[in-house]
Amino acid sequence: MELTGIIRKALRTAVDFVRTHKYAWLVLYFPIYIVAFFIIEQNTPTSGYWVTDLPADNYIPFIPGFAVFYIIWYPLFAAVGIPTLILDGDAFKRWMYYLMVTLSCTLVFDVLVPNGQHLRPENVQVNGLGTWIMSIIWAADTPTNVFPSMHVLGCIGDIICCFDSKIFKPWMRAVITVLCVLCMASTVLVKQHAFIDTVGAVAFAVPVALVVWRKRIFRRKDRLDAVRN
Repeated sequence: MELTGIIRKALRTAVDFVRTHKYAWLVLYFPIYIVAFFIIEQNTPTSGYWVTDLPADNYIPFIPGFAVFYIIWYPLFAAVGIPTLILDGDAFKRWMYYLMVTLSCTLVFDVLVPNGQHLRPENVQVNGLGTWIMSIIWAADTPTNVFPSMHVLGCIGDIICCFDSKIFKPWMRAVITVLCVLCMASTVLVKQHAFIDTVGAVAFAVPVALVVWRKRIFRRKDRLDAVRN
């Protein structure tokens, strides 16, 4: 098959998928977000920004091994988003609405209030998998635009989504929740974020989640009340 034929078949398959999965177009948000993030990252001032470090951060150890859980944020997105998109469009829609609100507001905040942290350890020797991963991350990612933590925002959305959708079995929900908790913990344990970055993310995520999933929350509450009565 010629290349043009392969391309046409791929495009036809993509169009058919979008037609049968009406919320699939929402995935276009991700490339837009990534481009916007890197534009902001490249134009963030290297000094004079709000430093999010707190004295409490000095008591949080640097544990390179948690770098594995830090990068698992990306596979977790795929593990939650792809099956939900294919099998549960309504749950996917709510997950995407949550992400679009929280991540977009974070980008706007980082433009209006440039911020960063000074917690990365100096002269770290690459002597294991964790330090090797962090050396790559630190080379590509500046310690700016850290508040609120996007890793924490994303993990909270993943946890809620896997409980919202019926496609995830109890053991799947347990695995995703544990991995998300470890991922959130890793943000401070590998010194990618200050403690306030994670707290700020939770404080922002909760009200957004309550709005996005409010009908599901109240519906389950009504069911529980009906069972009790």
